[in-house]
Amino acid sequence: MVGFEEAGRMLDEAAEALPAEIFEGLNGGVNLLPARKTDEHGLLVMGTYNVNQLGRYVEIYYGSFRSAYGREGPERWRRELTRTLKHELTHHIESLAGDRSLEKWDERHVAELLAGLAEPLEAESVLFVDADGAGLAPLAAGLFREALAAGDADLPCDFAAAGPAAARVNPRAVRAAGLYGADISAYSPRETTEELLARYDAALCMTEAQADALAARFPAFDERILCLGEEDISPPRMDTQGGWNRAADRLAREIDYLLDELLGVEGEDEDT
Repeated sequence: MVGFEEAGRMLDEAAEALPAEIFEGLNGGVNLLPARKTDEHGLLVMGTYNVNQLGRYVEIYYGSFRSAYGREGPERWRRELTRTLKHELTHHIESLAGDRSLEKWDERHVAELLAGLAEPLEAESVLFVDADGAGLAPLAAGLFREALAAGDADLPCDFAAAGPAAARVNPRAVRAAGLYGADISAYSPRETTEELLARYDAALCMTEAQADALAARFPAFDERILCLGEEDISPPRMDTQGGWNRAADRLAREIDYLLDELLGVEGEDEDT
């Protein structure tokens, strides 16, 4: 298990690797606390972004990480601490800009969990599907594999196109995956087939339209075909590197929730 001091060093290193301008206005800094924190529903809280009389600051809860990842190795801790830090800093940037989109996304996810709309997915293999196999699906597969490797877990996964496959993976998606340590440069798009669907427990599409179209083509696999997110995940409107980097951040959050469902971490309450 990673101790408090080591977790603090990991968090410091994660913060130092980010551009200094991200921390502008964060006068209370980033603080690692020993506490284990849950919300009013008993769900673990890994970190919070706070704005009050003390200023603007981020708190990361070591006790929550210990509950969720106490049996995991240092690389999983480093990845999850970095992801939580980036998440809370996104709240900071959006707060300064008067934008509550991430906050609303968080609220919707918790509401859906509590309403039973986000039932835990039970699958031992996953196929990610996008429109042409060139961007979001290979990016999701790369992030999924990287996260599994960091956590010393193994779940087979692949990616495919809901329609005709593109000739190659979008190079901007390749670079965006690299920000998370995933190398998808050798990935080759292919179209979804009946044989491919038969090999995977779940086919996770990026949009409802893709899922509906795939289910219509392969009705025997209708129950396996789902959406990755509660809302459609679309490629950047403008095919820019910044747009693909933001898409990677969105997918990383979805992959995080997906792994929590598949590996049984989400909402865990007992101390370890």
